[in-house]
Amino acid sequence: MSAANPPETIERRNAAGALVERATFRDGVLDGPTVLFGPERLAAVEIGFAAGVRDGPMVLYDADGAVLARLTYRAGVLDGPATLYAAGKPLTEMTYAAGVGDGPLRSFTPAGGLAASGALRRGRLHGAFTIFRPDGSVMQRQHYAGGLLEGEQLDLDPAGVVRRRAEYRAGRLDGTVTHYDAAGQPTAHQVFVADKEVTAAPPPGVSKMPKPQKPWLQRWWDAAKALIGAQ
Repeated sequence: MSAANPPETIERRNAAGALVERATFRDGVLDGPTVLFGPERLAAVEIGFAAGVRDGPMVLYDADGAVLARLTYRAGVLDGPATLYAAGKPLTEMTYAAGVGDGPLRSFTPAGGLAASGALRRGRLHGAFTIFRPDGSVMQRQHYAGGLLEGEQLDLDPAGVVRRRAEYRAGRLDGTVTHYDAAGQPTAHQVFVADKEVTAAPPPGVSKMPKPQKPWLQRWWDAAKALIGAQ
């Protein structure tokens, strides 16, 4: 068996003689690091190839040379850690698997603080998702299933007190929405079925919750019968 041919580095220049590309070839196909250059002769893209397809880290730069993105390719598709940047600071961190987002997901404020944290499964939000304020306090806690809100959603004030509690099913408000004061006492509630309100909220200032409601499915059926009867 003959030895593999050694790699060959080829440079391409424009009509003015400025370098626009430096690529590595083996047996006529891209195989190794490749760099594309911008108008200011700074690197615009750095990427690795293996046997003609993208493979390895990829880095994109803006016109000033600041990093815009760091991606990872395997066998031609995104697969591995990926980070997007703004003004040189991380904006989003995530992981790809076989071309789609799959794994931890974090986004950041322009100042570098954590803005949101959750996870993707096959390209869709899945599991716990938390949104933060610029001061680092938790603003909202959510839960997703297959890209849709599912279960309890909590809105918190900067002191960490729950000010609103809502129930979601398949991406829609479906259940009781309860509002709280700064001391954590309930002040009002609403009932929703498939994003439509079926029970109005009491006036602001109510200090005690009304008596327990019927199960949400029974409430929906009662509301549906009332609507039919009104026609």
